[in-house]
Amino acid sequence: MVPYIVHIKPNDLILPVNPGETVLEAALRQGFSFPFNCQNAVCGTCMGRVLRGKIDYTNGSEDELCDEEKKEGYAFFCSAKPRSDLVIEMAHVEAPTMANPRETVAYVLKSHQSLSPNTALLEFYPEKKEAALSFRTGQYVYVHQEEESQAYSIANAADESQRIELHIRQTEENAFAKKLITWAEKKKPIFLSGPHGHCVLHHQPPVPTILLAAGTGFSQMKALVEESLRLSIESPLYLYWGARKREDLYAHELALQWAARYPFIHYQAMLSAPDAGTWSEEVGYIYEQVIIQHPDLSGFQVYASGPPDMIFAALRLFEKHGLKREFMYSDMLLGK
Repeated sequence: MVPYIVHIKPNDLILPVNPGETVLEAALRQGFSFPFNCQNAVCGTCMGRVLRGKIDYTNGSEDELCDEEKKEGYAFFCSAKPRSDLVIEMAHVEAPTMANPRETVAYVLKSHQSLSPNTALLEFYPEKKEAALSFRTGQYVYVHQEEESQAYSIANAADESQRIELHIRQTEENAFAKKLITWAEKKKPIFLSGPHGHCVLHHQPPVPTILLAAGTGFSQMKALVEESLRLSIESPLYLYWGARKREDLYAHELALQWAARYPFIHYQAMLSAPDAGTWSEEVGYIYEQVIIQHPDLSGFQVYASGPPDMIFAALRLFEKHGLKREFMYSDMLLGK
């Protein structure tokens, strides 16, 4: 029994709904907070709009809607049953453990590891155990240094350890990163603020998922893979990682290990400008490789992290191959 996929605006949530099940029934079964009261299509608490897709009513509750409301797509979700995938608009819906308050907290460096000549892994813990950021896997934080701040994806899944792992690209041009590492190695407090971002796993996906990363955008995808493993999600997961040079694939061996160990994880890397003799596999843009392997994306969802030009180029290409825009998740698209 393949569920319908209901995409809920404006919070960009994904709700799988079984055939014959109402939207409200599916939401409550899976622990979502969804406005309702009478459950008889009378009070109007569960009323929202269907932006795309088809629904059925089994109890005549559509008769409670006036002609103007029907024309504008309003529906009672306590009695509306999907007949196709849906995009709906419903305020005040929250997924399980959806929202965490934003704070600014002092952290100290626990470890510093060089992943490649130009990428470092920094592992932070809160200076005070009772004061730690509460975040969801896939979110990001701002790192503050004096009057400057930069956003970095949290590279580990959320757990009880209070750990925050960041992947920092070190280049001569990135003075902020050099200053950050120097300051952190002196065990001086680093202030992190957050959490930010909406590019998180939307419950347990019943459809194949593509994780698309460029450069250190891999850090966010690493966290999502770890979360998938923690939740024992076994729907197909396709990880694509693009970079310029071989050393930019700083966790290539880790991704290969995932693919070798877990049959539902598939991994493909690609370089766009490799040095001679350093790469014997495909050369090009990673998002184009996605289409070569999956020419029909109508049954997929995509999470993407990387430079804005890559994200938008991928979106334009993927839409031409059947991906619905609302099923591509990226903080670049949702507004960081």
